Amino acid sequence: MRTRRTVEKQWKSLVGMAGAVIASILCAMLLLMITGWIPKSMIRESCVESGAYFEEHELFPLLLEGQFNTRQDNYADCILVNILYHIDKKDLLRSLIKASYYNPELQSVEVSLAESLAGDKTPDVDYFRYWHGGMVLLRPLFVFTGIRGARIILGVVLLLFTLTVIALMWKQKAKTLAVCYFLGNVIIQTWMCAFSIEYITTFLLMNIFLILLLLWFPHRTDTGSFYRRVYAILCASGVWTCFFDFLTTETLTVTMPILLLLVLRYQAGELESIRQESRRLLCGLLCWGSSYAIMFITKWLLAVVVLGRQAFGEAMKAAGERIGGAVYLGNTNLDPEASGIQRFLGAVIRNQGSLFPFRNTMGMGAAAISFLAVLFVCLALIYLFRSKQFDGRLLLLILMIGAVPYLRYIVLENHAYLHYFFTYRAQLVTVTGVLFVTYELGIRNILRKKK
Repeated sequence: MRTRRTVEKQWKSLVGMAGAVIASILCAMLLLMITGWIPKSMIRESCVESGAYFEEHELFPLLLEGQFNTRQDNYADCILVNILYHIDKKDLLRSLIKASYYNPELQSVEVSLAESLAGDKTPDVDYFRYWHGGMVLLRPLFVFTGIRGARIILGVVLLLFTLTVIALMWKQKAKTLAVCYFLGNVIIQTWMCAFSIEYITTFLLMNIFLILLLLWFPHRTDTGSFYRRVYAILCASGVWTCFFDFLTTETLTVTMPILLLLVLRYQAGELESIRQESRRLLCGLLCWGSSYAIMFITKWLLAVVVLGRQAFGEAMKAAGERIGGAVYLGNTNLDPEASGIQRFLGAVIRNQGSLFPFRNTMGMGAAAISFLAVLFVCLALIYLFRSKQFDGRLLLLILMIGAVPYLRYIVLENHAYLHYFFTYRAQLVTVTGVLFVTYELGIRNILRKKK
């Protein structure tokens, strides 16, 4: 009887997860269709205003002189505006799947956008490997404002979401985590997300799912049923992340929720054996990763139906380039090509070094030493000032979830090596987690002894 009941619960959990994936995919596609119906005439003025903005500004400017962490990405936003302007209501589904934009070979993207706005140009680049979910935010906003206004609005929304998460953590007596989460956002320069649509979507999603979990956690009845709901949430998170993201900081929508639950359950005295907790952690990652992959494959299959078999081949080729494509040690393809070990180490170390405000003056060696030195100091504080009741489960579990960004950098090493100026923000989970265990397992004991 017990075995049968367990099987029924497992099937119920699988049905719930499958339902979350299917419902999320359908909702995402419906939103894309609805916003695609907005007439071009209603957004044209905002597109023209945005085109003028991109022409007046550099594609990758530093908003604070000498601070590499403040590098803005106008390039991706310019392409997104180009795509949303060329959505064709007459053949809406095909247009949304193709996600085409106008950009003749060797022409800068801001010039191409200006030309397409000045006269009717036929889009000549298909960008179908991503969903470009940002259009469901920008097209409605562009009815009222251009790219600058849209960034301000979404930036304010992100600020409100972040403050809500911190307030809910504080309310649930997770005050240390709330402070560490705030400091983590400061260290990774989250405020920069308000200056690029490409950067902001995963942070919006992350905070939405954190708010949901913080609201549901106090009402849990038992760990098993609660985690079945968590897995369904993470499945939905994977779908929506794939829908909105361009491979920026996508892992945050799974790593931060898992970190949050670890800390809340630790404070409630609910952590079980390291084996059981590791299993839950891995199941959460698997749920998110599977749904993320399903959403990606769904787009590619739709592209095959609309564009033909060659579309899948092109998508796989692009994926291969991000995993193992050539990277160069300089700024052009005339510079020496990085060796396998240089690319492997660079994918990780370049991201780690970006956590430091003096990144511009650091070489790879200095970046690695700085990161390891900070980590060593944190672990030393924990070891030297641990209490007699020290429980290593929390430390081990947080180090495990904190390692996820580096696994991502290694798997997509080409992408992480080239785009480290924004992928480094995925380390929010690492920074927040390390700060938390350093205080909780080390510094807190120092303060207690002084009392």
